[in-house]
Amino acid sequence: MGEIGVAGIKSVLFALQFLTIIPLAPGLSFKDSELKASLAFFPSVGLLLGGLVAGFDWAAKDLWPPSVVGAMDVAWLAFLTRGLHLDGLTDTSDAIGSGAGPEKALSIMKDSHSGALGILVLVLVLILKASALAVLSGRGAWEAVLLCPCLSRWALNVMASFSIYARPEGGLGEAFVGPGTRWTLALAGPTALGAAWFIWGLWGIWLFAGVVAWSLLASLWFRMRLGGVTGDVLGGHLEVSETLLFLGAAAVCRINF
Repeated sequence: MGEIGVAGIKSVLFALQFLTIIPLAPGLSFKDSELKASLAFFPSVGLLLGGLVAGFDWAAKDLWPPSVVGAMDVAWLAFLTRGLHLDGLTDTSDAIGSGAGPEKALSIMKDSHSGALGILVLVLVLILKASALAVLSGRGAWEAVLLCPCLSRWALNVMASFSIYARPEGGLGEAFVGPGTRWTLALAGPTALGAAWFIWGLWGIWLFAGVVAWSLLASLWFRMRLGGVTGDVLGGHLEVSETLLFLGAAAVCRINF
């Protein structure tokens, strides 16, 4: 197997290991180029997560009412992802909510302790996700449950590729950010767009387009507010995007089905 093939396999392994709880190759080391390349497979991993949540939802909906199943779906998704991006959400919320300048805000974001605002945002996101998933579960809308985790990882792709890294000293998320990762959109984009069309038709396309617009605007806002993004910002963006996607899908189901 050639060097390119090995690098590709390692990028897939990293995407799975980073975005899920599955410890495929915990002792394997990765080059920065392989970390960048892993972005191309983020929507595919999102589809896997969506499938696991949809399967769980299908198995649980005859045992408990939708309100309970929705909360269980959120707990299952958080478990599958180790709550990684939820941590980024709380840190980013504390930093932005502080009202401090970019340098101080980035320092607050680095603090491992969660403030009141971060916890409040975390709770609100979990409640909104659970409520939306309760609607989707009650309507049997497995398509939306499958698709939203895929498109929320696509949101991370878009933000990362059109942003700059905010910390001058660098950091763990630097390898994923910047124009150097933009080529991964050539694989991640068709994956997300194809999934959107084949899983939910025109509604899926609208969600895909909304994710692109929202992510570009968020990237621009963070560039003005913090000078760019960090790993925490990317994680927080994924969580907020996923919440908005579930809420949008729930609204579509209530209005049209």
